[in-house]
Amino acid sequence: MADSQNLSKLWEGWAPPEGLNRSWPRPVSLTGSGIVLFVVAALLAMGGVVGGALLARQGRRQEAEARRMLAEGQVTEGVVTRLWRTGGKSDEHRVAYRFTVDGRDHSGRATIRSAYWKSLRVGSPIPVRYLPSGAGHNYPNQNPPRPVPPWLPLLLGAIGVGIGGLLPLTVRRQRHLLADGRPAPAVVTRYSRMQTEHGAQNMIYYEFALLGGGTCKGRASTSRRLPVGSVICVLYDPDNPRRSAPYPMCLVKLAAL
Repeated sequence: MADSQNLSKLWEGWAPPEGLNRSWPRPVSLTGSGIVLFVVAALLAMGGVVGGALLARQGRRQEAEARRMLAEGQVTEGVVTRLWRTGGKSDEHRVAYRFTVDGRDHSGRATIRSAYWKSLRVGSPIPVRYLPSGAGHNYPNQNPPRPVPPWLPLLLGAIGVGIGGLLPLTVRRQRHLLADGRPAPAVVTRYSRMQTEHGAQNMIYYEFALLGGGTCKGRASTSRRLPVGSVICVLYDPDNPRRSAPYPMCLVKLAAL
């Protein structure tokens, strides 16, 4: 941990990078990464709305078909022709069967409950519900398919819109700091490398002295490794110094005058 006196000495002879000495608010524009983030946010929000609507439509169609099968469907005895499991994370239990209607052979396959699957054997009988108007519409009578729950399209839409709405907040935070933030020299006090689902992420921890006195700490992810003791430039919010970020930033940049 750096002491307050040493941090204050960082100001001696230090000058902020070119452009940060402009009057506030500084003109700001998006970087390529910032533009990509906005596009991704818009696609996520749009995908959530469209995906939710399509899923809701599918659910209504499945509900209508389920009601029709119960009202018009007939049950006959079929024969199990195959039993298997998909494996992997989902590890679904599946069955294939055949049955005869009006002298014509028909077949079907379905994903069924584990307990029901374990009670079956190849060649064993299996009750099948089918539509007389089209025997291609069928399923194991003791394991009818479940329509899409009514809440699932709403959840999918909310997640897409929520994530799409949250992503631009990062841009907004960086824009505010670059436009109105105060530059200060900071010293890197710790470096860590974390392994995430999307690969390794570098994290730096730093401390800096405020222009009006006092010190503050911050942390940020970085694309490059910075040794402990390195002096970097940070921008901090004068009204809330705990809001800070290293400069330059990945999503916004100073706009050309």
